[in-house]
Amino acid sequence: MTADLQAELDIKKATGWIIALSIILIILGIVAILIPGIASAFFTAVIGWITLISGAVMIVQAFQAKPVRGFWLSLIVGIFYVIAGIYILFNLGSALLALTFAFGILFIVEGIYTIIMAFTNRSGHRMSWLVALNGIVTLILGIMVLNRFPSSAIWLIGLYVGISLLMSGVSLLAAALSTRRLVANL
Repeated sequence: MTADLQAELDIKKATGWIIALSIILIILGIVAILIPGIASAFFTAVIGWITLISGAVMIVQAFQAKPVRGFWLSLIVGIFYVIAGIYILFNLGSALLALTFAFGILFIVEGIYTIIMAFTNRSGHRMSWLVALNGIVTLILGIMVLNRFPSSAIWLIGLYVGISLLMSGVSLLAAALSTRRLVANL
């Protein structure tokens, strides 16, 4: 009986973190939907900083692991990452176009994968229809991104990422609450 209680507490703790994450995703989604131009620039700048920092870490690692094979490859890749990060940060418009295209492809792939997952894994049990809806909406968003490219890239990426974050947060919240109910009924 103690093991069952501990397992139930572990599931509650895990779903508590998932619920918190889903609420954060919902809030970020709403903010991105309300101010899509700023959200687009923000997401692009974040990608630039992540790329720049990743490149710097790769360069440092290349020198720390110098005796290991692949020093030059690690160093060159790190330098390219730093250059790409700097380029993104100083050319947000061009980077935004490239990211808009990449997000279009990503949303299509994510939508298809989520739809398949909803029907094969039945994630969320009775709420799997919401996971499938998330996949359908994400797939449609991906198609719309590529259909309108590049004319409205400035606001599309922020709006679509906001909608995707909102739908992901809602479906994740529903799946976590469904799991909690299922465990409580056992």
